[in-house]
Amino acid sequence: MMDEDRCILCAYLFLCLVKEKRNMKKILQASLSAVLVLSLVGCGSTKEKAVYQDSIDAYVNEIDMDYAYDFTKTLSTDTSLHDNSLGFRTSGSDAEHRTANYLAKEMKAIGLKNVEKIPVNVDKWQYNDASLTIEGTDIDLMPVSYMVNGTDENGVTAQIVDCGTGFAKDYEDKDVEGKIALVGVDQFNESWIGGYIYEAYEHGAKALVTYDLDGYGRFSDDDHQIQDVCAEDIMPTTIITMSEYKQIKKALKQGHDMATLKVDSVMEEGNGTSYDVVGYIPGKSHDQQIIFAGHYDMYFTGFQDDCSAIGTIMSMAKTMIDSGYVPENDIVVVAHGAEEWGATGTEFDWTRGAYELINNVHPEWANKTLALFNFELDAYDDGTDTFMVTCVPEYASLVKSLVDSGALDGAVKEYKNGISTKTYDTTTMEDGVSYRNAGVPYFLNTTDTCSGEAKDDSEYTWTQLHYHTESDNTDTYSEKVMKANIAVFGSMAIAIDQLPAMSLNMQATIDDLKESFNENLALEAGVSKKDWDKALAVFEKEVDALNKEGQDINDRYIKAVNSKSDVTSIQKEGKAYNKKVLDLFKYVQDNFVGIVFSSDVVMKHVGYQNNIEYMDEIIQDLKIDKVKDALDVAYQLNGLCEYNYYLFSPNAAAKIDAHADKAVENNKWWGNDKGYYFTDTKNATTSLLNKEDGDDVSEEIKVYESARTKQLDYYKKVLENEILAMNNINQ
Repeated sequence: MMDEDRCILCAYLFLCLVKEKRNMKKILQASLSAVLVLSLVGCGSTKEKAVYQDSIDAYVNEIDMDYAYDFTKTLSTDTSLHDNSLGFRTSGSDAEHRTANYLAKEMKAIGLKNVEKIPVNVDKWQYNDASLTIEGTDIDLMPVSYMVNGTDENGVTAQIVDCGTGFAKDYEDKDVEGKIALVGVDQFNESWIGGYIYEAYEHGAKALVTYDLDGYGRFSDDDHQIQDVCAEDIMPTTIITMSEYKQIKKALKQGHDMATLKVDSVMEEGNGTSYDVVGYIPGKSHDQQIIFAGHYDMYFTGFQDDCSAIGTIMSMAKTMIDSGYVPENDIVVVAHGAEEWGATGTEFDWTRGAYELINNVHPEWANKTLALFNFELDAYDDGTDTFMVTCVPEYASLVKSLVDSGALDGAVKEYKNGISTKTYDTTTMEDGVSYRNAGVPYFLNTTDTCSGEAKDDSEYTWTQLHYHTESDNTDTYSEKVMKANIAVFGSMAIAIDQLPAMSLNMQATIDDLKESFNENLALEAGVSKKDWDKALAVFEKEVDALNKEGQDINDRYIKAVNSKSDVTSIQKEGKAYNKKVLDLFKYVQDNFVGIVFSSDVVMKHVGYQNNIEYMDEIIQDLKIDKVKDALDVAYQLNGLCEYNYYLFSPNAAAKIDAHADKAVENNKWWGNDKGYYFTDTKNATTSLLNKEDGDDVSEEIKVYESARTKQLDYYKKVLENEILAMNNINQ
């Protein structure tokens, strides 16, 4: 593959895997917007470029990278903004509150107006300290706690038992009742931490100590690595480093197996307060707005995740103010709290601060926000020579037009190949998902586009090396990358701000609906392609008319500006148009956009369609006695949740299912109404795991066939709802 094509594939893998809750044995299902959507609405033609290019150039020339770095470093390393000696600033914690005060003060200092700390309800988690000692040795470690309650002040004193990889098979010859389980985990290739917790709990463990075997934390054996827990608060759970595990392993071989674990970790469900810190650059009108956002909660010292993002949005705001730019619309700067974790006992435990802000504090923002620019890990160099943009598919054509016009050339001078006209689709792995579901279209910086550093004869992405570890620190800083993000996205914001009509094209959704439709399967379910195509035509006609209306508004606006005519009435038309566009965007999110498990954004029918297609393969394999081949497919059921039954006991795996299955609707947060009803095939799948090719599998076939029938019924209902929604699009 060419370098850019290789980078596109690598970035695609990253977008599917970061914060991944599943194994690597999967079929990738998220859509990559490298196939561009052509739009009738453009914001980047030569005539349009003239409206905003001077402002963009002035903005880019004013960027102060000393401020960007110094502010980010302070946010990352100032110990007064930490919860413990390792760093940390978490949902509703004391350090998060102190940092909110600091951010509010700094926003005022750079010239933002109407600065406020907005309280939002979260589940509080504050990790203060921990110790793990082994009797008869000098081992005295500081484990890192997960987002669960710790021990009492006396701790847990018990035998510590090495349980290998922590899967069900590893406990077969182990007695861990009332003891401390010691487990090696791989959250990148195998399972998220919740599975390991539930398995240890099934066997009666009193506490769990984990370390990374593979996947994440590859930079150093001396690094801790943490992810969001996605599980209930059922036992103290901690992490040690690989180097520390080796010390304990040696002690165990010498017969020293009595340990005392003390964990000062407080998790309070429903009783926490986080603050979203908000400031404004007032526009000439307050009817519409553009948002710059990042999150300030962090693990360890989180220089990239996500202190650099706050440094970026503060720098974007400061640069606009210092360059003298007066926006047409309000520019809103938002530092979110509780992004990494903010809710216990759910698969959807991240982006809590943003979810509360856009859904419960400022729901009116959804119908007035032209774009959100969100940032994550945006100041490290992954080795790519091409700057890439990530956005909702509906904004892909805008990116292409801006790049083609040359409006962004000055923002990416240090990138050998400039900026690509291609874009990546957003997934669900940051605060943007809460805004998108509420009806706000957004952009995101792109990370991990290439393999990055080589280590131990293997190549790892930056994420595998540094993500959520101590090595996410100032050593990872790249001025080139941070400056480009400040320059490119600030320039795009100016372009969007300057034209009255949004360049948001819902043709992307139509294309996704077309491409994801399985004609034969739909026909079997009782849905004809004729009805589907007829509804698509209604949708497409509405979108085409809307795009032409927006283009006409912008054309007349540019003509009026060039002739120095009054533009007030045209701007008013633009605002009315934008409300229609945003209403339609929200309609699309509500009626067509779903998720597979918790990471892949798809059309709503795709979850059922995938399950049915997988079961067809499984049944076909079983009918010719190919049990192993069937198992090579079955793990993909329910968005790969079925794979947990390959690893863990049925009870433990079922608890993971319950956090994501649509049948269990409580505590879904941003995942509400986005998932689907899981197929109940776990008993057949676990039975197959104990069989070989040629064994009698007639009962298992019956289970899969029955489950397929139920999934087909759900599939039909969703397709019919999508057809109805398309036919009602103009209402």
